[in-house]
Amino acid sequence: MTELAQPLSVLSAGSMRHAFPAIIAAFRELNDVPISLTLGPAGLLRERIEAGEHFDLFASANMAHPRHLAVQGISDDAVCFARNKLCVLARSDLGLTTTNLLDVITDPRIKIGTSTPGDDPAGDYAFEVFDLIEAKHSGLGKPLKSRARQLVGGRNSPPTPPSKGAGWLITDGEADLSLSYYSNARLLKSDPAFSVVALPEEFSPIIEYGVTIRKGVCAEAGQLRDFLLSGDGQRILERNGFEPV
Repeated sequence: MTELAQPLSVLSAGSMRHAFPAIIAAFRELNDVPISLTLGPAGLLRERIEAGEHFDLFASANMAHPRHLAVQGISDDAVCFARNKLCVLARSDLGLTTTNLLDVITDPRIKIGTSTPGDDPAGDYAFEVFDLIEAKHSGLGKPLKSRARQLVGGRNSPPTPPSKGAGWLITDGEADLSLSYYSNARLLKSDPAFSVVALPEEFSPIIEYGVTIRKGVCAEAGQLRDFLLSGDGQRILERNGFEPV
């Protein structure tokens, strides 16, 4: 294998923050390739790529962003490599369940937290939930969009304080509940301060993660993409709360 002049540059959706280091570690056991990993909201990472930032592989929490790069000729065709679900992370004392979710979330006293639509696919998926509610129950979904607090994942969002763990927006009172990826929220299942509640199937968006590699990239980037899709890569993703493809 030809020694690389610089590490493979991987830009990945922040929701892969636990899975991708494990993917890289397993890949490097088979291929002694240096890899640099940058995590962030996928929409903002796509903008950085369009502005000329170097990358070798881009992993997004949706298919739209990598497909957009492919249409522009910046990257190869996007491939779905994982699926996820959106769920609700809530204060445990709300008594939230899948059955009473609609009653609770439409209560105007409840503070709803989301990520930032446009900048972060998690925000787009949250707003899709509100659209699905509106389609089934006219007049209930639209107010949710105006009430939603776009607290994370945006270009102007403050960073998570280093002294605070996951779910801090809820424990700090910024939100009573938030729409979250299951792959993240599941890590708080054993914490008595939180409830992790599945969305009703009729309000659950389809969440597909897409990967693409830069046009003309070195062979090693293609090998990393293929490893994501391999049995070993898919098992690592499944262990980290994702649904394999």
